[in-house]
Amino acid sequence: MTGSLIPRMSTLFLILCLIKNSLCQAQVGFQISPAKLYFTQKGTAEQTARLHVTNTMNVRLVLQTSCSDWRRDSMGTKTYYPAGSLSTSCCSLFKFTPSIIELAPGEARDVLVTLVASPQAKTSFVRNGMLFLTQSNEQEMARLQGASQFVIKVQMGVHLYVQPEEGLQPEIAITGMEVAKSGEQNLVKVQVHNVGGAMLESQLRLEYLNLETMEEVKAEAIPVNTLPKEGFKVTAAIPSTVPPGKYLIVAILDSGPSQALKVAELEAVLK
Repeated sequence: MTGSLIPRMSTLFLILCLIKNSLCQAQVGFQISPAKLYFTQKGTAEQTARLHVTNTMNVRLVLQTSCSDWRRDSMGTKTYYPAGSLSTSCCSLFKFTPSIIELAPGEARDVLVTLVASPQAKTSFVRNGMLFLTQSNEQEMARLQGASQFVIKVQMGVHLYVQPEEGLQPEIAITGMEVAKSGEQNLVKVQVHNVGGAMLESQLRLEYLNLETMEEVKAEAIPVNTLPKEGFKVTAAIPSTVPPGKYLIVAILDSGPSQALKVAELEAVLK
């Protein structure tokens, strides 16, 4: 009697972890720091930064480096493109050593991220990209961990920024504000626009003043990071502690001590 092997079906999941803090740990157990790498273009001199990678699992881990372009859409969501697709791409300016990282259980090592810019690559604007570290031995790991149906492939992203040597003028503005609704949830949408030449890391604070009772609710600040000439809407859910009524909604955009506060106001009836 002969038999045939029936292939075992498995489902592959890709988990993308964009590092928002100084340290990010993927669900399968590896860590990368820092979250962002900044470089200033200075002639033909190479610049190297270190990215620290730790395998916190009890199985071998293999990661592959790559670089992609990205930009935000009108709602602030990142959209990715092949390296070199956008005029602001910095991917061609970098090399990653090693390009394939093999880590034993519990091992930690550094990845060298080197800016190899040439005079021809110099620009007067900010360039950006996303360094991805993508797990490439997910099938092996799934077998060792006994995962027969679900295979998790993890990809981590680290922001890369290249700034020109000459100083750039930062400037940001609030260009619009509206109240919207998603189901039963009231929302505030604030349009921000980086009209300057420099990157800005800002905080958006929203305050709700009830014009009948004069009671005020201050919501938790929202991080807003913008690239030069970038504009999008920041959407915030109105807190449940804000009851129905007529309100003055105040949006305050704080980009640090060197920048004046940007303030916008909107009167609205919340139902």
